[in-house]
Amino acid sequence: MLNLNFIPGAGVRRIMPFFASLILVSTAQVYAADDAVTKAMKLYEKRHYAESAAMLHFDTASIDRLRRGTADLTLGMVYLKNALLHRELFKAAATTSQDYLKKLAAAQGPTKSRFVDFYLGETLMETGNPAAAVSYLEKFTATENLEPRFRSEARVCLGLCYYQNHEAEKAMELWSGIDSSDPEVRAEFAAAYSKAGLMDKNPAALAAESLAASRGKPLSMRMVKNILTVYAKEGQSEKGLDLIRRLDLNAYSYHETLDKSKIINFYDLALLGEMATIYGQASITYLEKAAGDPKMKDAAEFYLGQSYALFGSLEQSVKVIAAFVSSSQMPQQYKDRIRVWQGANLYQKSRVTEAVGVWDELLRKQPEDPDLLAEILFACSRLRAECAQTVKKSTVAVEAGESKKFSILNIAIGRYYLGKMDYTKAASYLEAGRDKGNKNKIEANDPAMLVNLAEVYYRTKKFSEALEIYFEMSKQFPEVRQIQEALQGIYAVEHKSAGDVKIN
Repeated sequence: MLNLNFIPGAGVRRIMPFFASLILVSTAQVYAADDAVTKAMKLYEKRHYAESAAMLHFDTASIDRLRRGTADLTLGMVYLKNALLHRELFKAAATTSQDYLKKLAAAQGPTKSRFVDFYLGETLMETGNPAAAVSYLEKFTATENLEPRFRSEARVCLGLCYYQNHEAEKAMELWSGIDSSDPEVRAEFAAAYSKAGLMDKNPAALAAESLAASRGKPLSMRMVKNILTVYAKEGQSEKGLDLIRRLDLNAYSYHETLDKSKIINFYDLALLGEMATIYGQASITYLEKAAGDPKMKDAAEFYLGQSYALFGSLEQSVKVIAAFVSSSQMPQQYKDRIRVWQGANLYQKSRVTEAVGVWDELLRKQPEDPDLLAEILFACSRLRAECAQTVKKSTVAVEAGESKKFSILNIAIGRYYLGKMDYTKAASYLEAGRDKGNKNKIEANDPAMLVNLAEVYYRTKKFSEALEIYFEMSKQFPEVRQIQEALQGIYAVEHKSAGDVKIN
């Protein structure tokens, strides 16, 4: 579901304290400090996204009608940030998973994994390389003594690769010979049809049948991943959120025992991507609701323009941003921030000269504003745009400025260099933007930035430093387990032992 060439920027950053205040005081009444909205906002500020959202979903009794708009705005903000984070996690997992699985696939000997070809093939498909995936999936489906369910699931996946390689007839022929009576296989078909855009196959009905047949039994992570794929494609974010809330997010997809000392856990890369999509769709749902409240309209549309651009319709983003710029009562600095996104929308429409013109105009008007510079650089990173002059201005600014005030600009420069694969510069600027006293604490650092820094550490072979970041993040985001295990596996293969890097 994710396009790896479309990596989001940080979106909501130092403006957050302003909007936190807005949310808590803009309603026309005074309410208790332990009100659900107040507590949820505090959890959001700590980056405890799941807890914040749960607070508002399940403590509805303390949210009266007049404050519903405030709650909806908070939920929209929470889901937008969580979506942005999970896009970064998907990108990081795509890199580490491929590297790890390729190393496992290259291994020889009696303890070579049988399932690595299945998961490597699927990972290649999920990252947009179905042609390379075919050979691995074909090899797995030819493996002897496989449980029928696994062979069928791999054949469904193989058929999808054929379909994506413009061999629809070959895909249909393969699919027609697969028994779909097993609920797990039926869910695999549902996801494959969704990804192929074969709505006439009614993937939503297949997903519902799979869930009904599995009622009363624990759902496998593989089935969950497939059902979430359907929900994401169908725009059923509430069903997706409900399913995610019931998951053990650090659970593996398949557990393969090779001998007494060698056990491999395989994970579904797509899970992170579908979570990002579901969260993004939910952000739009709740921000649209909040925009219907006159007191929340301006703040909601500020975020909604961004959320539409990333997870919805570009045309909707263009419309909402234009309305915000022309009629919002917000201070000019927020109009300037959203105009950066206006330029980004033009860039995506291939109106590059106009986009750069918007950004240049903003820089001429506010050349010393570090937050504006950062916003433009985040857009450049997301769109893979060349922004050499902005980088140059930003570098001069951070070298001359006080570090804390310029932390977000350091992060923006670091992410820009990460996109350019200049890992030395990326590490320098990302580390400069990190809170020195709480270097891996999500309460003090944007977790998406920490994921970027962990990727830089991985690329530069600093495995322990990368794992330290994910260990800390796992306290709030257990789904990073799959990245942790891939990193540890790569370290172990390269050093011929597990060394001193452990996952606890």
